[in-house]
Parts: sequence; C-alpha cells; structure tokens
Amino acid sequence: MSDPAHRAITQTPRPRPGLYTLHTDGGIVAAPGQPAGEAAIGSALKNAANLLVEAISRSIGHVGDHHVAEFQALIEGLRMAKRHGVDKIRVFTDSDLVVRSVLDDIKLRSVEHRELRDEARELYWSFTDRKLSWVPREMNTEADLLASAALPIRPARG
Repeated sequence: MSDPAHRAITQTPRPRPGLYTLHTDGGIVAAPGQPAGEAAIGSALKNAANLLVEAISRSIGHVGDHHVAEFQALIEGLRMAKRHGVDKIRVFTDSDLVVRSVLDDIKLRSVEHRELRDEARELYWSFTDRKLSWVPREMNTEADLLASAALPIRPARG
C-alpha cells in the first residue's frame, strides 16, 4: 500500500469568481504599401476590480498582414485567461475582422486566417460565460500600447 502523503493529487483548477476583462491588439511595422512586416501582440487581463492580473507584450516576428497579429493577440490573451482559471470573460479588440470571424461564419480567403480563427474560436467557446466585442482603437489603448512597445522601431525617414 502506498503512502497517501506521497500520492500526487491532480485537480482541475476551480474557476476564479468574478467577471474578467481582456483587451487584445496586434501591431505591425510594414514597408509603405506592403501588408507584411514585423509584428507584435499586446493583451491585458483584468479582474472584476479592474486590477491587472497579467499582460503580454511580445514580438511574434514576420507575418503576412496585421490580421495575423490581431488573431495571435486574441489567442494568447485567451490562453493567458485560461492559465489563470478564468471562466467568465469579456473580450475587447479593435479588429472587426477578428470579432466577426470568431462569432459568425464569414468567409476568410487566407488559409492562415482560417486556422487562426478556428483556434481562437475553440478557445473562446471554452469559457462558460463570454462576450467578444469590437471597440474603437481609442478604447483599446492599453493593449495597443503593449503591442506597440514590442514592435521594432521604425527607421527615421531622411
């Protein structure tokens, strides 16, 4: 018979009480007229008291367009919320395409966009209580600043 003190106990973490908010944004530095460039993501998770739980500000390298960064920001933000045991969430992004594609079945031409949408959708629907909303950029300042802080500095024009 094994010693009960040495048995590993595994449990699913209990959902944290309260409604959490998540603001996400993606940014890109691209050459004028080009969709591709170096990208970064920003996400800020706050608890019911509007206190910051965790934030992400990270470069994601070269991407084909800014929509990739927007999807990645949402995905990483939702993963962050899951790590914290969040089950009730309100998500805000300034990407209309991300909101419409996660909530509705709009047609996306890019295979990469469809794959990212599917991943974001699966994560989003795993929360018991959820709402995803578009907000104007001015109402997404914190996530925008987090994404911008991880972007490479644009070269000065001469």
